[in-house]
Amino acid sequence: MTTKYIASLIADPIANYPAATVACFDPTRGDLPRRQLDPDRLVAYLENLAHAGAAAVLLAASTGQGHLRTVDELAEWFAAAGKADVGSMVKMALLRPEDGEEANARLLDVIVEQAFPVVFLRPGANLPAGATDIDVVNNMAPLLKQTADAGLAVGVYSISDVSGVPLTAAATEQLLDLPGGDRIVAAKVTEADYAASTQQYLASPRLTRLKIVQGWDPHLAQALQDGPKYDLEGRQRVGVTSGPMSLAVYQYKYLLQAAAEQRWNEVTQSQAAVTALFAAMQDDPAKFADLQRAKVIMGLGQPLTSEVTDEQINRVFTALESLPRGEDRRRLAWSLDLMEDGPYHERLVALADAT
Repeated sequence: MTTKYIASLIADPIANYPAATVACFDPTRGDLPRRQLDPDRLVAYLENLAHAGAAAVLLAASTGQGHLRTVDELAEWFAAAGKADVGSMVKMALLRPEDGEEANARLLDVIVEQAFPVVFLRPGANLPAGATDIDVVNNMAPLLKQTADAGLAVGVYSISDVSGVPLTAAATEQLLDLPGGDRIVAAKVTEADYAASTQQYLASPRLTRLKIVQGWDPHLAQALQDGPKYDLEGRQRVGVTSGPMSLAVYQYKYLLQAAAEQRWNEVTQSQAAVTALFAAMQDDPAKFADLQRAKVIMGLGQPLTSEVTDEQINRVFTALESLPRGEDRRRLAWSLDLMEDGPYHERLVALADAT
């Protein structure tokens, strides 16, 4: 099944790549200075996401603080995720060039064993500030070949908040020409400047086969409206891989259905509700939100090396309770109560029931 699915992705990424992927949390347990993965909670969380209708999940993205994990921790995470019974929900993983060939070979063995069909790659965090496109391409090339040689489909990922440098559309064009480039099926773009990132990917004549995956959520409504304009058949070129979908799965299902029906005003209003929660978890409006605050609300544990404060939790609840539309509040409260047993379960139930 996995081999057949990978072949379908490579043959026609726009038609076969999942429309929406949850960049998922990392359930944790234990105490500082460094907490551990909670494998049982991870399995329950992934199974609940599948039950809620998530089509795919991405492991080790920044939402789950994957960039802070050791190679041993990533291997444990990928192996534990393989134990979740998620039906047709697709599991994907993110790998890092800076870990080196030997470590990534080990991780790819785990990924293949657990039958994950897609691996994402981003520029290495070992690149210097101001790295050129060719520097980025050379940095990613060995891992691209390794991943392709493992028989997997490949996604590429721009997230300069984590890597330090963006992956530009021009650099992605160059990656297509390298060994393994023919297995690239998607480009995930998590950058604050839409015109300089997502728009460039959509407009590139060389990238017309790829699914362009919006990762900076406040741009999603715009990207979904633009997507069909950049496909000769008018298909939806844009997907989403969303950290906020980890905490807003029911809201995203509703939003994406509205987009499919071209109810763009509803898409915009639904996205605005998510953006309000997103902003409540930002300390710097130019930086991606610290979604670990929502992870704590959901009962999935505290961050790997820090502690979420009551004040930070209250900011999220204030934003949720201040949303003008009752249906948005209800869907978001249901989503935050996905586990149905977290520390704020009763508060979330009461909020959903009151709207």
